Amino acid sequence: MKKLFKILCLLLFIIFSQAAFAQDKTIAVISDVHLTSDKSGENKMTPSIQSLLKAVDMVNQGNFEQVIFLGDNLNSANRYDLAMFAKIIKRIDKPTFVIVGNRDLSKTKNMLKKEYFRILNKFSNNKVKTVPSYKKDGDFIYIFLSGVNENIPSYRGYYKMAELDFLDATLTKFKDKKAIIFQHFPIIEPKEDDVRKIVKPENYMNVINKHNNVIAVISGHYHMENVVEENGIKHISVGSLYNNGEFEQIKFFENKDGSYTITTKILTVD
Repeated sequence: MKKLFKILCLLLFIIFSQAAFAQDKTIAVISDVHLTSDKSGENKMTPSIQSLLKAVDMVNQGNFEQVIFLGDNLNSANRYDLAMFAKIIKRIDKPTFVIVGNRDLSKTKNMLKKEYFRILNKFSNNKVKTVPSYKKDGDFIYIFLSGVNENIPSYRGYYKMAELDFLDATLTKFKDKKAIIFQHFPIIEPKEDDVRKIVKPENYMNVINKHNNVIAVISGHYHMENVVEENGIKHISVGSLYNNGEFEQIKFFENKDGSYTITTKILTVD
């Protein structure tokens, strides 16, 4: 009887130990907010601000570990709207990571990457200081990329060799961690679009395909949800909060063999 009791205790210990160490994760991913404020002097609530406020409330009430914004946070680059965006997302009570899209930066408006993150991080709790960059999170490594041409406005993303070298070096350095890449421009298009497709995607694919630790590439830009798996990597496109009133819940479940099952769910603001 004592032997049976010990065996049961051992089994329970193994079960609860596995549960305790499993690296399951749920995140909220928001893209293409396209925030624009009312500049008429009447301070009217614009649709983009309404949608963002609703999304912030849903995120705070939901079971999310982190929140990631994938760029095109503004409809056009300007300091007033960026400060407004930053103050709204400061209400999020979970770790928040914000990157840039093509609409967020403008050389003619003196809103390049350095100035963008200076203002954003002054008024919010954003944990990204620049792009490209990375953040360690347990068994995961988050990699934040840009792909934005700061000098020439364009809907087409371009991941320059310096950025791809950073990606390659980071994946090599953290080869024992599961890598999730966040960026505005998708490598695999959710639909064919000559205006939006990135320049030389093969250079990017050559980098990630020579590593075996990338589990997901999560992007926005196309304003539509799509999931494609290629070479064991989930390429997830997230819809637009502004256009479609939606954002994405993404869950990562660790399997017994150490691999991950990734599920997505579209959430809509009321």
